[in-house]
Amino acid sequence: MITYGCLGILFLFVIIKITAYFKRKKNAPTPEQLHQTLLEVANSKRERHG
Repeated sequence: MITYGCLGILFLFVIIKITAYFKRKKNAPTPEQLHQTLLEVANSKRERHG
């Protein structure tokens, strides 16, 4: 009986982790957005250093 309880908890844990993974994957920035962000960071550092 304890084994079934542990398996149930493990199953819920896996479902939660899979849901969180797909939610994060959906909100991931596109390569173009990453490129734009990197350019903005590089340009701001260059302007600070003169």
